This record gives sequence, structure tokens and C-alpha cells, in this order.
Amino acid sequence: MSKGNRSLVAAIAMATAFVVNIAAAAPFVPSALPLARFYPTQLASTPVGVNEDPQVWLAKVQGLLADAPSLLQQSLLASQTAQDFAANVALLQQMQEGMLKQGALDMTSQGKKIQAKSGRITPQALGDASNLVYKPLEPCRIMDTRNATAGSGVQGPIVGGSLKQIPGFITAGSNWSIYGQTGTPSDCGLTNPPGTFIHGVAIVITILNPNFDAFLGVSDIASLPTTLSTVALNYTHGQGLSTMYIVPQLSTNIIYFALPAALSAHLIFDVVGYFVVSDATALQCAPQSSAPMAIAGPGTGSVTSPACAAGYTLSGGSCDSTSFSMSLVSHEASGGNTSWFCSANNTGGSSANLTAIANCCRVPGK
Repeated sequence: MSKGNRSLVAAIAMATAFVVNIAAAAPFVPSALPLARFYPTQLASTPVGVNEDPQVWLAKVQGLLADAPSLLQQSLLASQTAQDFAANVALLQQMQEGMLKQGALDMTSQGKKIQAKSGRITPQALGDASNLVYKPLEPCRIMDTRNATAGSGVQGPIVGGSLKQIPGFITAGSNWSIYGQTGTPSDCGLTNPPGTFIHGVAIVITILNPNFDAFLGVSDIASLPTTLSTVALNYTHGQGLSTMYIVPQLSTNIIYFALPAALSAHLIFDVVGYFVVSDATALQCAPQSSAPMAIAGPGTGSVTSPACAAGYTLSGGSCDSTSFSMSLVSHEASGGNTSWFCSANNTGGSSANLTAIANCCRVPGK
């Protein structure tokens, strides 16, 4: 038997011990164990260059199953071929990604805390000052407590009752190697920038071998009670499970996490994206100025600017003069809102020039 098959058999044997308890909490979630026969079908949350081991793979499939509506759960479990399984998994992964892409983080006025759980986020109205946009990343492993070094502070298995942390972003040239990063060491696209501009990090959390029924708390606040009160994942003892979660990065740019006292488990974090404030697109403007119109003094005159070029829209205008004796009579859009009209009265004793300027703008690339 090959090493890979032995690992899969071992994972199945271990999983068998907790099949009856795999989803003790309501609503009931069936076991993903029968789907182990489709290993190692690629999952969207698996980092590039990483060969997902059977235990983590099964935990991630269990997580997809737990987050799926009941009809899709049955569809996934009814997969007869690898193609059926891959298609069902792709559908569930697209639903998960769609929730992130369409969502915006709900920021409260008190401290602007992100209200997020298991990847579910509350939309804001378009144009709200706290609107955030989701920036997807290639899945990248920023922590695996099975491979972390002793100096990282997160070498596993993680023991409950204490606050653990990893950075929410790193400086250029750095990586997450000491935290157990798998694959080619990299910054995972979380250097500065965007760094401190990140308001939330989307990660896939995977837990392995918890020793009793409990939960995982994750937050951006350096407080054990607060972090434990921010539940990211509920699980059953011995159960491998995974979920999508958005970690706020408002109070700090650190990811804090904790398990209840006396609990022990391994944890894996795969970052898949982040949230930043939407950048307003600067307009591209091309002013259109008339030739100076000489108005003898005393006297009244008017002038109209050229029309905006094709693709540009009149956003306003101005009137310019070469003399303080020139007083503006009227100004307005003209020519079907494509040019700018100016009328002025020259109260001086000599001629002065009047110029009409149309402010013509467009969204870049349109």
C-alpha cells in the first residue's frame, strides 16, 4: 500500500470513531466520511503548490457540507463519480465566494466593529462611508500549527485558556514560515500596502483533533475573554472541520485566537482575501475654453465655450475676466448641457476680456 493510501486509510479509521457525533449541534449535518473516496480532488481553498493531506482535505469537505443547504448536502453526498463530486464542490465553493464578493462589512458607530460570522456579512447601502470592497487572493497558508516553530508562539497542538496571535499582514520581504506556512514561503499578498489599510481578512479555518466539544474564538482584540466570546467555529470532539471566517482588522492588525481551557487541537489558517475601503475613481477632465471675448467699457457682452468632446460630460463651468471692473451677470449650461455660457457687465472705462470655461469630465476608460 502506498504512503498516500495508508494516510487516507488512517484518516478514515480515525474519522470513523466520531461519525455518530460529527454534527452534534443542531441542525444535523451528515458526515462527509463517505466522500473520502474522492480524495484528492482539488479544493478552492487549497493553496497553490500544497498537497492537502487526507485529514485536512476531509475536514474542509466536512466544512463545505456543514455550510450547504440541505438539498445541496444531499446532492454532494449522492455524488457517484469524481466528476459529480467536483461539480458539487465547485458549486458550494462558488456560493461561499459569492457571499464574500457581494458583501460589505457592517461597521457600528461604537468602535466600528465588524459583525461577521462564518463568512456571513451584513451589506451596507451603496455610497455609505464605511463601504468596503472584497479583494480576492490566491489561497495561501499563513498558519499550520503542526509545522510552526517553537518561537512563533503557535506551535501545536494549541492548548486552550491562553490568547494566541499571528500578524494580519507582514512587511515586504517577510513571510509566514515560522507560523507553519506550507509551500513556497511568500507574503500571501498581505504586505504593506495594503497592510494597515486592510479592514478584514477572509480566512478558511480548519481545526483538527479537538479533544472535546467546544468552539474557537477569533478577533482583532488583545483580550482572551473578548476573543473567546467571538465564536468563529463550533466543533465536536475528534472532529475535523473547516469554515470561512472574516477576521476584523480594525482595533489592531493582528489575528488573535483562543480555545477554551483544557482544550487541545491543531489549527490551519488559509487566507483567501481581504476587505479594504472602496477607492473613489478620480474623474478624467478636459476643460474647454472659449477664445477671450473683448467687452468695451462701459458695456455688456457674453461668450460661450466650445462643446465637450465626445465621451465627456459637462460637470460645471466658470467665467474668467482680465479686469476687476467686470461683473458677472449670468452663467449657465448651454448647447444641450454640453457647453458653458457667460454674460458680464464691464463697468470700467477700458476694454476687458471675458472667457467661458466648460468643465468636461468622464470616468477613465469609458
